[in-house]
Amino acid sequence: MAYARDAVSEKEYESACTRLISQFRSTESALVASKTVKDAASFCETYMIECPRAQDRLLRVGVPATVVHQMADDRGEAVRVAETVQHFITTMDAMQLGQRAVDEIQPHISQLMGSLTRVPGMRQDFEAVQKLQEWLVLLNSLRAADELTEEQARQLAHDLDSSYSAFHRFLKSNE
Repeated sequence: MAYARDAVSEKEYESACTRLISQFRSTESALVASKTVKDAASFCETYMIECPRAQDRLLRVGVPATVVHQMADDRGEAVRVAETVQHFITTMDAMQLGQRAVDEIQPHISQLMGSLTRVPGMRQDFEAVQKLQEWLVLLNSLRAADELTEEQARQLAHDLDSSYSAFHRFLKSNE
């Protein structure tokens, strides 16, 4: 709520939210491993905890709202486009280097999503945004130590490549 009311800056919100999501994941993993709870979703259901935004952010998407939704950015358009290209290349390189663990791949996808949604004119229904959001949801449903299967890794590499091509088409259509 503090971010929605402009009580904290986007940067402060994103930093605090990322830290809290990380702490939540660590705590949930420990509680599940000790069999104290089955999972966070069933805990919320058992104790009738109704906080749909928090549940979506923690259990499904796993990243701050600013990463998924386009926010204003006062830097130049060229800087935002350059950062997005950099994140695409870094993420595709990580895949080519054989990174498969969730805690290796998820931060790259999250950073890419964050920079992509800050590009001026980028719509939430843009093909690359949709694919990356689907991957974030999948990665955040897994444990940090889990690894993508060979099939999932190939699909992610393909989705990154097609998203990068779509991003280039988007840039050319906005010239």
